[in-house]
Amino acid sequence: MNKLSILVLALGTGACMQRGGGDGDLATAKLAVDSSDSTEAEGNMMMATVDGADMTGAAALTADQVAVRIAANVALRWNPSGCATVQQSGANITITYTDCAGPRGLVHVSGTLDVVVSVATDGSIGLHGTSDDLTVNGASLVVDAEATYSISATEHTLTVHTTGSGVGAFGNTIDHEGDYTVSWDTATACGRITGDWSTEIGTRERATQADVARCAGGCPTGTITHELRVGATVTVTFDGTATASWTTSTGRSGTFALACR
Repeated sequence: MNKLSILVLALGTGACMQRGGGDGDLATAKLAVDSSDSTEAEGNMMMATVDGADMTGAAALTADQVAVRIAANVALRWNPSGCATVQQSGANITITYTDCAGPRGLVHVSGTLDVVVSVATDGSIGLHGTSDDLTVNGASLVVDAEATYSISATEHTLTVHTTGSGVGAFGNTIDHEGDYTVSWDTATACGRITGDWSTEIGTRERATQADVARCAGGCPTGTITHELRVGATVTVTFDGTATASWTTSTGRSGTFALACR
């Protein structure tokens, strides 16, 4: 499997305390959160790159022209001023971040993201993003993702196929391969990630499913389900508070605190 990192809402699900359940099951619950958070981080980085470059109401643009729009928006997306620099040549863009903070809760972003832009006949924008040195929200990411960006009214959507590797905020090193969708509603300032991907640890490969939402300034809602072994799962549930709960299909359960409020 190719190594690459797996974004989107920067849900801030890092735990600072825990209680209940066995250490092994708790560790797997944290692994599931690392898997989802690193995927979200990737999606959010791609979304932050392309947002504002849509062609709604405009004449058809070439990939090079869309890349010019994307490059022009970079300085507007990130703080402090000057922390993100961009180079653009044709449809190719390279963005270098130095401890940046950006949209959708993205913080402590450093490293380089390379993006190649394409335009489909239906007006959607395609992105191929790669990086081998990104750090985002406490996760280290290696990115190689194909994404399609589209807008309908206030809903911005990014569909992504990715395979990759990353180290999450809990310290789990994970390989991924799969598909997910990131959406963001500018009217409600709420976003969502849904998807299915495989998570490989050593020689083991386990399925992960996520459906997690968050509004700006709030804690997440939704679930992440991760396969423990054939026929057994752990499910992490977010209820909009700063405490997540987890349960296994074998009857074990526990909770841990989240870095949100």
